[in-house]
Amino acid sequence: MDSTYAPVIINIENGELVHQRILLIYGRAGPQDKEFESNITVEHHSDNFPSTTWQVFNSHFKCLVHLDPGLNDIKFILDTEPFSSDLQPLITIFQVNYVPLLQNPPINLAILVAKDSKETIDIPEEKHPDDSKLEAVKAKLRCAGYLWQAFTAEQMNRHGFGRRVFRLDEEWTEDTISNQDYKLRQTAKIHIIRSSYTLEQILDPEIAQQSPIRDDNKKDLYAIFMEGLREYGAPFDKKCFVAGLVLDSHYDASPNMKYIRGHAALGGGNGDIQLGIFGSHLTHAWPKYLEEVVSCFQNDITIDENRLANDNGECGTWWKCCNIGIGAFLHEVGHSLGSPHTPSGIMLRGFNNLNRTFTVKEPNNHSPITPSEEEGAHWHRCDAVRYRFHPCFRLPSDPPIPNSSNNVGATFLLLDDLLLVRCPAGISLIEFYVNENVVGYIEYVEGDQTEVTLEIPEIKENYGDDKTSAIQLKVMARNQTESIIEDLQKYQEENKIVLPEHGVAYKSNCLGQVDSENTSEFQILFNQFSEERGYVSLERIVVKYAYYIDSIKFFLSDNTQLKIGSDDREGTEKEFVFDEGERIVEIKGNSGWYIDGFDIKTNLGKRSDWFGGHGGEDHILKTPNDEAEIIGLYGSGGYYVNTLGIIYKKI
Repeated sequence: MDSTYAPVIINIENGELVHQRILLIYGRAGPQDKEFESNITVEHHSDNFPSTTWQVFNSHFKCLVHLDPGLNDIKFILDTEPFSSDLQPLITIFQVNYVPLLQNPPINLAILVAKDSKETIDIPEEKHPDDSKLEAVKAKLRCAGYLWQAFTAEQMNRHGFGRRVFRLDEEWTEDTISNQDYKLRQTAKIHIIRSSYTLEQILDPEIAQQSPIRDDNKKDLYAIFMEGLREYGAPFDKKCFVAGLVLDSHYDASPNMKYIRGHAALGGGNGDIQLGIFGSHLTHAWPKYLEEVVSCFQNDITIDENRLANDNGECGTWWKCCNIGIGAFLHEVGHSLGSPHTPSGIMLRGFNNLNRTFTVKEPNNHSPITPSEEEGAHWHRCDAVRYRFHPCFRLPSDPPIPNSSNNVGATFLLLDDLLLVRCPAGISLIEFYVNENVVGYIEYVEGDQTEVTLEIPEIKENYGDDKTSAIQLKVMARNQTESIIEDLQKYQEENKIVLPEHGVAYKSNCLGQVDSENTSEFQILFNQFSEERGYVSLERIVVKYAYYIDSIKFFLSDNTQLKIGSDDREGTEKEFVFDEGERIVEIKGNSGWYIDGFDIKTNLGKRSDWFGGHGGEDHILKTPNDEAEIIGLYGSGGYYVNTLGIIYKKI
């Protein structure tokens, strides 16, 4: 027989280094000019994992291969009977080196269970009652986690970022990833979060995401899940990433309901916990084992809509339930990793095609599904660039991030029609949004880009066709901080000002958050002249603070003073006195909702003490270049000092 019919692995090199337990393989086997269906059996030289069998369709095959840490010898055995009278199978032996990235923060898999839960999920009548039980759900979530990992690793490699991928939190326990054995292995840990909330509270129609009687004043499922994680303790008592399944979700088919109670599809962050959640209403269609992956993604049984949810009208068959259940959940995990909605892919609604990643056949499709036909089943380039620098995706070969840059965000500086974006931690991505949709982006994956100059007219020309729509600009730094200009046109109009004596001047972006209802704005110039007051300069500042900046008092040479913020609380008070001709050339600040803390550097090389706390993101405010100078400060304050920025002009 022609040896060229033997299995050929296409998407990975022999002996390549990978970092995930389950490896997605795409290859060709058998005659490529003939229609046929066959099978490939995958065997492990170590015998630590059972052999598995995968489809071959018109010579194309995809399979999921279990790896042990270290060097793996994998045998791919093609069944030749469907296309040859010679019944001798063809064998390809392939090596893969698996090194887990144990130094990276993991994604934790968690299931929220009501206080008085029945510990079951909705399932079709055709399925065994055991498939509804918590132990089956744990196995399904574990399998889904490894599918997410295999998919993402393949995607990152296609984007040119190597075999980088997040890891799952694992433990040494009885493994469920195969239905042929239940050996002890290092496998994904499933945290069971016993909620203090009852089943009635979790299934409350007024907190269901799809409910027409939703009450936004009630604590929602996301907050309930967060509360459960915090009550659980470690590992959720520090910075962590969590994929959370709500076990007790239930499709209410009664005529006045017809929506899923106990379900929310949400992802993001709150404090140290980055969480993506999803309901269990589609989990009945998920595979529990690798051996079920193909059948679950190809099962064309129609669901009983009197019993099960047809979520978004896109889950009418079991295989589509599998797509959206696993894929839309991954979409929410993507949000927890920092991804916004993108023009295509998983972060749009590309998860409808998730089956195409793992199978070469699709119901009602007569052509093989090759990587080029996977359509929506991809991470968008913006997602991949984000993950390239994400702490969950770091490779040992990546240079360390200096501690001084861990929390530094970008600052924006205007100069005529130019916008300078500056971030000492390095800029990875700039995105442009119109009506909350990404309409363009610029990536910086090579080198160490700490400053970028953008031409505002060019941005408007490229993305501002609709004059009524604001262009939002979002900057991602390599340390995962995110800085935003909500409306570029408005920013340019408001931050270019004309001052008596000084002429045209500019304002930087302000640190902190504007609260127009409870604050008053201020602006102070270091040196100014007026007919009434003559020449006036800033002589000293007094800062009062505790964890935040309570107030700043500015004392001028004509004995006038300006105070911003409040003196009503106990706190530390410090003073900085300016010598004659001395002025501020740089401000280092920490900010979140308020100004947490800051210090100043002057043109005489002096630096003040640190005023305040160290919460929020770090920022550095200084002029765009040596041809400009800081001439004043602006901002706002109320109960605290809310915002702070610099005013500068060309020399």
